[in-house]
Amino acid sequence: MNILHNALLLLMICFLSACAEPKSDVTEEKGDEQKTMTLVKKWETDTVFTTAESAIYDDQRDVIFVSNIENGPWEADGKGSIGKLSLSGQVVDARWITGLNAPKGLGIVGDYLYVTDLTTLLEIDIDKGEINKRYEVEGATGINDITTAPDGTVYISDSHVGKIFKLQDGNVTEINDGLAKSNGVFYEDGKLIIGTWDDEKVNTLSLSDNVLTTLAENITQPDGIEADGEGGYFVSSWKGLVHYIDPQGSSTVILDTTGDEIGAADIDFIQSEKLLLVPTFFHNTIAAYEVKMQ
Repeated sequence: MNILHNALLLLMICFLSACAEPKSDVTEEKGDEQKTMTLVKKWETDTVFTTAESAIYDDQRDVIFVSNIENGPWEADGKGSIGKLSLSGQVVDARWITGLNAPKGLGIVGDYLYVTDLTTLLEIDIDKGEINKRYEVEGATGINDITTAPDGTVYISDSHVGKIFKLQDGNVTEINDGLAKSNGVFYEDGKLIIGTWDDEKVNTLSLSDNVLTTLAENITQPDGIEADGEGGYFVSSWKGLVHYIDPQGSSTVILDTTGDEIGAADIDFIQSEKLLLVPTFFHNTIAAYEVKMQ
């Protein structure tokens, strides 16, 4: 009887120990899970930015620039424009620069705003509010996104032919060919993060040896790419998704407006404000979301 009693007691101790041990692990896991990324809408403009493709924040002038395609995304109709709004979402000038065709990507280097416009890269003098130079991109048929490096180099994607170009020292040259319909592009630490539509990937292109590697897969229509400053990336999908790719390459959808048929085009992320700017394309607005961890 004592043997049976001791055996039962031993089993009970083991059972309690086994149950008690995972509790601390679950608590720690729950503690990690509490740090969930959420987006909280701060503001959205009225529908004054027609076919809003790209938004970029100029921290030197505390203003947001917006590209208005206005009409067909690839039509040379002279109706495109660039608008301006404040960091709080107030429209400053919805048609600041006019007479463009189908402006898309935006990039800032010093006092100049760079804009892709079909096969032409425009250089706008921001303080004068006028086009300073036009660079014809030889070999391009549909340049799209822009990213800039600290040394002033401007990198450009071409969505039609899957090429990457760069503007450096006043010259535009091709640096990569054969990408699967390249769109979103972002410069960081000697590499480009590139979204490709045909294979639904986000890739890393090393600028030192031109080696392309896959960062994340199953990202439909990757349009805009921005770093969060902590090793991760925000990636928009044109039809209305925003993904977060963590430093390990795992992706999570953090915004989905596809049910309302509201797009998510070429985004910008203001790290100092934790503010994500989302152009809604055919919805004709710019929406701003605060990124929170909770």
